Amino acid sequence: MIPKSARTPVLNSLIMVRDEHVRNYPEIDGHGTVWSTTSCVAVSCLPDCDGETDIVVGPAEKVRQEENLVFDSQLETPSGCIVVETVLKEKILQVPVPSSRTRVRIWTNGVRDTHRVIVGLS
Repeated sequence: MIPKSARTPVLNSLIMVRDEHVRNYPEIDGHGTVWSTTSCVAVSCLPDCDGETDIVVGPAEKVRQEENLVFDSQLETPSGCIVVETVLKEKILQVPVPSSRTRVRIWTNGVRDTHRVIVGLS
């Protein structure tokens, strides 16, 4: 898999990384920067009024960062596809995954209103 990237303003400063067919969204309590369920991770990012967020998705060994790992867990991916989308369900990126469980690691620049979200899959 070749890493994919996008640069986009994100309404409500929140993106979802999830299985394409499962909509099991986490409850967002406003504390912290990441919330998750067994098949979805919500990540806070730069508000659209402040600019665009850079999003990269790819194999963890190719996109891995040394600092600011904010999430590292297995997600259920029965559809064989992970999507990154806005809270309005607008797809930003979509990538195939090889199994029904995928290790997802997410790095940011370390602040709540991050302008960079990197999603490593393995």
